[in-house]
This record gives sequence, structure tokens and C-alpha cells, in this order.
Amino acid sequence: MKTRHKFTAYLLIVILPLIILSIIYWTNLERSIQKERQEKAEWAGTVYQEYIDQVISETKEKLLSLSSSVLYMDDKKTELLMKWIKDTDSRYAGVYWLNQDGVSISGTNKYFHHYSLIEQDDIELAVKTQKAVVIGTKDPYKPDFDYISIFAPILDHDKKAQGFLLVHIRLDHMEKTLKMLSPDHAFILETSDKSRILDINTEEFTGHSTWVDVPLTEVDWTLSVKMPDRINTNNINVLLILVFFTFFFTHMIYSVMEELIVRRNTKNQKLLNDKQKIDFVGTLAASTAHEIKNPLTGIKGLVQLLVEKHPEEQDQFYYSVIMKEIERINSIVSEFLILGKPMPQTLSLYDIRSIIAELRPIIESEARHFNIEVEWNIVKEPIRVHCTKDQLKQVILNIAKNGFEAMEVGEKLRIRIHHENEWAKIIIIDNGHGLNEKDIGKVFDPFYTSKKEGTGLGLFVCKRIIESFNGTIEFSSKPLNGTTVTISLPLIKDHP
Repeated sequence: MKTRHKFTAYLLIVILPLIILSIIYWTNLERSIQKERQEKAEWAGTVYQEYIDQVISETKEKLLSLSSSVLYMDDKKTELLMKWIKDTDSRYAGVYWLNQDGVSISGTNKYFHHYSLIEQDDIELAVKTQKAVVIGTKDPYKPDFDYISIFAPILDHDKKAQGFLLVHIRLDHMEKTLKMLSPDHAFILETSDKSRILDINTEEFTGHSTWVDVPLTEVDWTLSVKMPDRINTNNINVLLILVFFTFFFTHMIYSVMEELIVRRNTKNQKLLNDKQKIDFVGTLAASTAHEIKNPLTGIKGLVQLLVEKHPEEQDQFYYSVIMKEIERINSIVSEFLILGKPMPQTLSLYDIRSIIAELRPIIESEARHFNIEVEWNIVKEPIRVHCTKDQLKQVILNIAKNGFEAMEVGEKLRIRIHHENEWAKIIIIDNGHGLNEKDIGKVFDPFYTSKKEGTGLGLFVCKRIIESFNGTIEFSSKPLNGTTVTISLPLIKDHP
């Protein structure tokens, strides 16, 4: 099941984002490529369209400007003029003078003499509009287009058509020019009835090719340009790089998350083990407390009888040592009882100053033992709190002893008692070796100790006691700068 969960997490964190990002990138890449291909085709179409329109427009203007003067020339001058037009413009295959029925009267190519070069519909259109007309012309003996035709009516003073001036524009010349302008593109030029006039580079295109249509402005024809088929390999390389780095970073994220989960599970397991230890110690203490205390009570009573029976000074010294050790055993048993499940207890109202007054001789005695000076700073007004006197004494004495053990001979321990807003404050300050930030976070953990012979339960018990009084206990410390312990208890202002 654990392996299955790991696989699911790997799929969601690594594989799925990789697939999604790849799809998103590929979709955008396809759109970008499609847009780029379309823009290239449109650019090429614009170049082709401008050239074709320019050729047609210039030819129309030339025919219209010459048509009025040709009517009043003799045949020889007309033929010379047509020959001059053809010879001076390599785009033209031939220039012809047609009668009103569209039959060639004279021209530069004798092959077309007496040929009908334009249809009746085109003649009617030119006469009606009195403008040049563009047509695709077919040679009766050649099925393919070799040229396109542009003709304009020859008008007299009454604006009546007396004939037509026609020019054949060479398609081979146009094809060469268009290939020079954009040699890599394929295009098709078709009339309005889909008759193909011109095509370039269309030999290898497939039915799946995409075309862009560009309309001409001078004639109702369509210019179709094929969009490039090839994809830029640089884009594929970018995709591969994206896939690689996406996999790298998602895999790194997965590894970090897995490590954090392992650490969290390890921490939770440690907390569970510590809780089980505490529960076990509490259960053991609860089951054995009476068995230990009962013999201690008997021993204590017998020692008191011996104290009365043997008043000698040497014996009294031994008996006092025995009594101290009995009290120490009794205190240890009480401390272990606190490790168990919280027991309901009755809190009483005390003035902290009175508790300190009882505790002060003991702390002073301990200070002399360590050759440490104690500085007291206690406010004069009462500071009342709800607590259990013996347990609060235990907490203060425990913290004071820790301060003594952390300091060198001749240093000073400061104990301050005051109130601040709604809280009574007991502050114990030593200037010992101090703790680093990492150790401060562990001082209240059960079984954690920096002492060689410590159990790691003293501060844990202190915290439980203070919390049972609805208070807080806080540590602040820096290496080589000492430690400050602040005990805060709810302040009772009015005596019940």
C-alpha cells in the first residue's frame, strides 16, 4: 500500500505536470508555428500580388493612354508604335489592333492576324465600362496558357468604340520574376471560374497542404500561396529542453516533499514513542507510588523515634542525612506521578511573595553550595495566584538549580517577582554558558537533557505543572550570554 501511495504521489507531482506542461507548450508551439507559416505565406502572397497588380495596372494605363491617339494614325505608324511597345517592354509577348468584333487587323505577331482574340462578353464589358479589361487567353492550338491578355477600347470623340488595342503579357517572364522575388514558395493563380493561369513550385505539394488566398486588386482573380510544411527544429529542441527541466524540477520537488514527509513521520513517531514512554512511566508510578510511600512513612517514623532516643550530636547528623534522603525519595516519587495523566487537583490562592519567603532559605543554601550569589527583586504589593504551593516551589527550585549548574563560581543569579498587566511574573536570570537556538526548542521535550546525569524530565514536569495553573513558561537564551526563564501565571487582583 505504501508503494502504491508513492507511485500515486510520483504520478501527480512529476509525471502529470510534465504531461500537462508538454501538452500546453506543444499546443502553443503548434499555434505559433501555424501563425508563423501563415504570416510567411501571406507575406509571399503580398509580394506576388503587388507584382502582378503592378504589371496589370501599368499595362492598363499604357493602353488607355495610347488608344485615343492610335485612331488617327495610319497603318504604318500604328504598326511601328505597336512594335516599339513590344520591344521596349520584355513583359509583352505581342501588341495587336483589333476591329470592333475583336478580330486582329494588325499586330507584332503575324500568326494572330485575322484571329478573334477576345470574346463577345469581354467586348461588351469594355464598351460598356470604357475601361481596359483583363482576360486569360488560350491559343486554339495550345491548351495551356502562355500569356494573359489586356485590351482597351479605342474611342472616338463621341466615346464610341472603333476597335481595341490588345497586349499579350508573357507568363514565362512573370514566372521568372516571381521565383526571384520568393523562390521557396508555391503559388497558383486562377481566374474567377477556377481556370489555372499560372503555378510555381506545385509539383511536390500534397492534398494535406494548406493554402492562403490573396485577392488581386486589378482583376477578379485569386492568388493562392501554399503555407510551408516544415517545422522549425529549434522549436522541437526547445520542447525537449522544457521536458528535461520540467522533469528535473518536478522530480526535485517530489524528492524534497518525500524527505519532508519522512522527517515528519520520524518526528511523529518520536513524539508517539515519547508519549508511550511517559504513559508507561505514569502508569508505573501510579501503580507503585503507594507501595513506595508506605514504607517511606514507616521508615520516617522510626527515624524520628531514633532522633528522640539518641540526642548525641554525631547521631543527630546521621539522622538528618537519612531524613533528607527520605524527603528526596518522596520528591522523586511525586515527580514521577506528575508524568502520568493529569490528575485533578485543587488550586488554592497564594501570594507568591509568601511562597518565595519559604523557598528563599533553600535557594540561598544551594547558592552557597555552588558559590553563587543570588540577587532578589520582589515588589512590595501582594501578587496573588491560584496554584499548588509545593508544586510551584518545585518548579522555582528546579529552574534555580539549573541556573546554578550552568554558571561559574562567583557569578550571580537574579530572581525577579512582579506583575505585568493581567499576569504575575517570576523571572529567573542566569549568566551561564547559555543555549543555542536549536536546543531552546527542545528543552521542554521529555527525556531531552544536556546534563551527563540528567533524566530529561525536570523541565518537562515544570511545564506540566505551570500549564496546570493555566500559566506559561518561556526560555530565552544565547550561547555564552546566559538564560532567562519567564513564568507567567494569571493574576488574581481581588481576594475572594
